[in-house]
Amino acid sequence: MQDNLGSKHNFFALLTDFGFDFAVASMKGLILKDFPEAKIIDIDHGVRPFSILSGAFVIDKVYKYFPKGTIFICVVDPGVGSKREPILLDLGDYKFIGPNNGLFHYLLKDTDKVVKSFVIKPDFRPDASNTFHGRDLFTPAAIEISKANLEMFSPIDYTSLVLIPILEAGNPIVAYIDRFGNIKTNILPDENFKKLDSLTLSVNGINHKMKISSTFSDVPTGELLCYLGSNKTLEVAANLADASKILGVQVGDSISIQ
Repeated sequence: MQDNLGSKHNFFALLTDFGFDFAVASMKGLILKDFPEAKIIDIDHGVRPFSILSGAFVIDKVYKYFPKGTIFICVVDPGVGSKREPILLDLGDYKFIGPNNGLFHYLLKDTDKVVKSFVIKPDFRPDASNTFHGRDLFTPAAIEISKANLEMFSPIDYTSLVLIPILEAGNPIVAYIDRFGNIKTNILPDENFKKLDSLTLSVNGINHKMKISSTFSDVPTGELLCYLGSNKTLEVAANLADASKILGVQVGDSISIQ
């Protein structure tokens, strides 16, 4: 493996579905024991439990805003302890560590990126727990990368990296729901979207007509609206209300423009 994989910067960013839990603190503690001056950024620990779809959406939308050299530790891992590989993706300016379960789908599908892929060797941390690879495997591996100690990685065939089938099929879906109940989709509106006053969305086969707006307060309290979100995808919200509850949707549900 080439020596330039290691990073001289001690920037770490964490993405998990752990919630406000001491599990996150233990990962940070490990990093700080080696690098007391490390900069550790919490991306999101409120990803819906087990939602690889949401984790993939978040990491794709956020990583480009971080300093070059950042190491991302990404743990949305319903298959923890199983035979799924613990992997490292090297995009040159950024490194990503996590499970090979589709969490890095968008990074792998970005044709503008040259991605080098590696697997963590089985003999690295053989005593790691079967239920907490975030602390016992992924974080120690990230620490070793920052030390430019790379012996625990070996190349992995790019074609063996897991993608998310529903995204691979091009299906429009609910990709993420934030704490306000705002719905973020994977739909990229075309230029005609800006010319419309309203549209009809099919949500799990049921049609809903709603106003296209630029601010939540453009509609009465509790009313649905849609808009071009800050991540350039179609979003659905309700003014001072929870759109996901009004529509009865969950991450992964079907949603499309009619």
